[in-house]
Amino acid sequence: MKDMFKKYGVVILVSCFFIAIIAYFAIDQSKDVIPGKQVNGEDIVFTIDDKSITTNEFYDKLYNDLGIQSVYQAFEKAVVNASVETTDEMKALAKETANGIISNFQSQYGATYEAELTKILKSLGYNDSKDLEAYLIQGEKRNQLLKQYILDNKDTVYTPYEAEYKPRTASHILIQMVDANNPTDEEKAKMAEVDAALAEGKTFAEVATTYSDDTGSAVNGGSLGFMDSTTQFVPEFLAAALALNEGERSEWVKSDYGYHLIQIDSTNFDTFKDDDAFYNQFLTIYPEIQSQVIWAKAQELGVDFAGNDELKAQLLDFMGISE
Repeated sequence: MKDMFKKYGVVILVSCFFIAIIAYFAIDQSKDVIPGKQVNGEDIVFTIDDKSITTNEFYDKLYNDLGIQSVYQAFEKAVVNASVETTDEMKALAKETANGIISNFQSQYGATYEAELTKILKSLGYNDSKDLEAYLIQGEKRNQLLKQYILDNKDTVYTPYEAEYKPRTASHILIQMVDANNPTDEEKAKMAEVDAALAEGKTFAEVATTYSDDTGSAVNGGSLGFMDSTTQFVPEFLAAALALNEGERSEWVKSDYGYHLIQIDSTNFDTFKDDDAFYNQFLTIYPEIQSQVIWAKAQELGVDFAGNDELKAQLLDFMGISE
């Protein structure tokens, strides 16, 4: 539950810092419309789901000052809000996550934490630190759209990724060594104990919990979770893990950390289709999917640019989409 906002590639924050993305929205979070200017006597910039994006400030401040990127951000926000309902669960989790972020900022910046947080939120298009929960909710709603798009278009979107990047979940047992090229008698004995325990029929998870020196994964039965060929593992480990099929276990693999036994827990999409780490990896590799999702949803909602073909063309060009 707490990981709901730690989503794939598009959003959110790592530790106490935001990943600063894009430019200003300059949007009032409490309103359904974004200010804009008359074009040939027409107030409407575009319409999403019968909600119009209008008035002078849109063009004068956003479009003229910040360019088409700001138009895209306003467009994306309108599409997301028209497509995904804000739930009580989102609000509760946003509040909890925001409290954790604020606590981290307080620890790092002390009395100036609020100013620092406001600075970052303004760079993301929000007004001040009070908008942190709104930012988190907006990100979660966008992520829901992205996730559903991948699920709905598995054959055309996921299958090529699967073939090229070999997604899977993996576990390992590490026997840590000072010099993996020259294991001590004690280290060799520990490896032998692992082999014996597995030969006796103990599960990989049981043996990992008892013997693995990777304490972070040992508490989870050795599970490393989702990985693919782009995951930042040491080369020897990565090559061995990618060479295995589901349910297979490697021989001992040497790395700078020591020796590993690797087990592939699953290569089945159904086992990690709800895993945030999968979407994070996928959207890092295919960032253009975000624009495709937003445009597809906008068309579904009946987007109307009110005759402003020039703006539409610039927006589609920015999104990398051709009709």
